[in-house]
Amino acid sequence: MSHRDRLRWGGIAVIAATAFVLLALASTRTGAGVSLDATLRGWILNGLPAPLRQGLDRMARPLVIVVLAPTVVVLALLALVRGGWRRALAGVVIPAAATFVALELRVRDVFGIGGDAFPSNHAAAGLGLLVGVAVVWPRPVTRRGLVGVAVAASCIGLGNVTWYAHQPRDVVGSALLVAAVAAATFAVVGGDSPNLAPDVRASRRTARETAGPVD
Repeated sequence: MSHRDRLRWGGIAVIAATAFVLLALASTRTGAGVSLDATLRGWILNGLPAPLRQGLDRMARPLVIVVLAPTVVVLALLALVRGGWRRALAGVVIPAAATFVALELRVRDVFGIGGDAFPSNHAAAGLGLLVGVAVVWPRPVTRRGLVGVAVAASCIGLGNVTWYAHQPRDVVGSALLVAAVAAATFAVVGGDSPNLAPDVRASRRTARETAGPVD
């Protein structure tokens, strides 16, 4: 990974972290933010049938974590054996760090929201593990793979709202937190840690940068 790519990932981490803080403040301390959050929650709770909502909740909260956690560990060990120590490290650090930070922010009530729902630790764990699986997957993630990850992430996000566990802001906050942690991890670890296929990497660069050497 080039120095410029590291800086890019670092910039993405800063942007995601800033968006996380702004979301926390806007969704709890402004009338428009509170109203939008309540409206989105109402659409989800009233627009989906109860069996589907309950199924998403059961999938997103206990099931996804129970299934993905050992999957990440096994694939990380496989990546390590194959010499991909950067991906193995990133795949384990991202979900662990995101979950830890989410729990700390909730316990300490950093934003003075009251209660302990923001951000959602279940969503942070689920989304972090999903990113971890993508990072330690035996093959680089293609555009189709990214679409699959996005769909799975949407199900995890919805599942944390559908059975009255969280507000939409809690889940969106967790997604931004995971994005910030993942981008920061890629910036620090470098190498092939993002595990993106060549066509995905190329789409993120200019023609000049693509033509240059990548270490």
